[in-house]
Amino acid sequence: MFDIIVKFAEKSQTLKEARMNVEDFSPAKEVCLFILLFVLLILIHMFVSIILTIIIPITNATQSILILLFSFFVMPIVVYVYITIIEKRSWRSIGFSKNNAIFSTVKGLLMGFLMFSLVVVIGLLSGQFSYDGYGFSSITYIIPFIIAFIIQSFAEEIYTRGWAMTYFSKRHSVITASIISAFLFVVPHLTNDGIDLLSILNIFLFGILFAVLFWRFDNIWICGGLHSAWNISQGLLYGFNVSGIPTPSLFKFTQIGNSLVNGGIFGPESSLIATIVIVITLTLALYYRK
Repeated sequence: MFDIIVKFAEKSQTLKEARMNVEDFSPAKEVCLFILLFVLLILIHMFVSIILTIIIPITNATQSILILLFSFFVMPIVVYVYITIIEKRSWRSIGFSKNNAIFSTVKGLLMGFLMFSLVVVIGLLSGQFSYDGYGFSSITYIIPFIIAFIIQSFAEEIYTRGWAMTYFSKRHSVITASIISAFLFVVPHLTNDGIDLLSILNIFLFGILFAVLFWRFDNIWICGGLHSAWNISQGLLYGFNVSGIPTPSLFKFTQIGNSLVNGGIFGPESSLIATIVIVITLTLALYYRK
């Protein structure tokens, strides 16, 4: 597995550009600088979120969640300013390729939709989910939530895979960098409702999957597309909580079985069903050659 990831990365233009003009830091300085910048990034996001809630009138919890998701827009801006001014490297060095942006994004969107749809099918067949019909009462929120989830998903990919993973891959192996980025992907979810050990494991596995896709396809577009489609499908299409967060939806499904199997209040991404689907997808991403 590790050898395959390394082979993908060796052909990556992203990695080549990330490793240009690398300053010679001590490991301690490197880690301390990263932690400082990572915490600063989170604080800036929190600050922007608070400002938006003050400026924009909020009348219900759904609007509050929407504002929180939209506030992720600040993260790519901060990352861009940092990598261009401080690290002095290109936008391409964090995975923003020009020649396959649309194709890779669409591929990622399709993968995310198919992955979560497979979770739903397995859940229905195993008696863990029940279909409760459809509801269009909150349809006015669907488009804003789609946009918000795309912003949030790409923002998380930009700072975990695009920036953090390439930051550590400049001076360390891509395996070390990929594992670090997967751990960082877990961190923002630790305060969400319903988080447990299986949730953490699945989010970590998702982080590894995103890292493999990043190196294999040499861009961040496919990661952002898959991440967006997974969240949109889970919440807005099928009506489950997304990492413990409720959203409006077009269809209604209910978890009726064992929470270990169906995910409980965190959502199906905290389920054994999701574990199976993620592992299958990760295996295909590693070994399927076409």
